[in-house]
Amino acid sequence: MVETFVPPGEEDPSVPAEDTMLVEEVIGVILYVSAAVLAGAQIVMRALFNVGLVWGQEGVVILIVWAVYIGAAAVTARRRHVRMDLIAMMLPTRPAALLETVAALAFVAYVVLILIAAARFQYFLFEGQDIDPSTGVPTWTLFLGLPLGVLFMLRRSVNDLRARFASYRYLL
Repeated sequence: MVETFVPPGEEDPSVPAEDTMLVEEVIGVILYVSAAVLAGAQIVMRALFNVGLVWGQEGVVILIVWAVYIGAAAVTARRRHVRMDLIAMMLPTRPAALLETVAALAFVAYVVLILIAAARFQYFLFEGQDIDPSTGVPTWTLFLGLPLGVLFMLRRSVNDLRARFASYRYLL
């Protein structure tokens, strides 16, 4: 994997150290654990008491949706998202850095497109004014994790792109 060029003895400021926890990671872990606890509670309640929470299944789905999109921002921050870098790995440092920067720019454009789609979906839910029958909460509030997570991804990917442009001073 080709990373931003950083001179020897310096650390890449755009990638968090492996031993640090990101806010997105903490939120993602809390959401996943909450979903697991809720699903477990549903199983136990149905097995022992033959009843379950009316909103239990939907609650698990909503928690997972939030966790996936918030967690995607953490993956983006650590540059662990899916990408194809075989060509960049075979190139010398300067062309590889240029190719990686073009790929990072394309990723930012892709995230912007996802953000637009998420905002349109959120607006569709908001306009419908639907109330979720199992929770009594407006549906659009339940799915705010989608645009928020994508917005966090955009912030992290723009930071990455900015760091890549800043590293060019070492390559010229």
